[in-house]
Amino acid sequence: MALSRRGRTQQRGRGFTYLGVLFLISVLAITAAVAGVVWSVAKQRDDERELVFVGRQFAAAIERYRAAATDPAQPYPRGLEELLHDDRSITPARHLRRLYIDPMTGDSQWGLIRLPDGGIVGVHSLSDRKPFPRQFVDPRFSPPPALSYREWRFMAPGGGEALAPATTPAAASAPGRAPFLEP
Repeated sequence: MALSRRGRTQQRGRGFTYLGVLFLISVLAITAAVAGVVWSVAKQRDDERELVFVGRQFAAAIERYRAAATDPAQPYPRGLEELLHDDRSITPARHLRRLYIDPMTGDSQWGLIRLPDGGIVGVHSLSDRKPFPRQFVDPRFSPPPALSYREWRFMAPGGGEALAPATTPAAASAPGRAPFLEP
């Protein structure tokens, strides 16, 4: 049984419509993939800005804790929780409102920069992700050349001098390797 001319035209039209729908779906999939990449880059850049803000908050809180020290033998906190409630004086002080979450890992665990006596002079992220290469994240912060966010160190301004004897002269003189960041 032979198809009429009209039947053959309808079958060709259905094939064309099918190809058109496949093309439209592939264009939508490519657009969604590009949007996902753009969103991922924007999210990482926002997380970098948040890391700088939080790191500077920790550095400033550690410096305030040191400035309020009554015992010169132990001017730095032993744990980050001591920044929340400092009861070394008659009037308890809060050098930090809350313990921030590391925006790069999503965890409350931070890498601690300690003195040989155990005092904390700074923090850093525990993320192994590679930062974007750029001149600055924040107008007041120029990140050092780093292989991971672990190398972005946020230290109390007075912590650099306290830590200096523990570092080797070669490490201290290497360009970009001593990123002491002041709040």
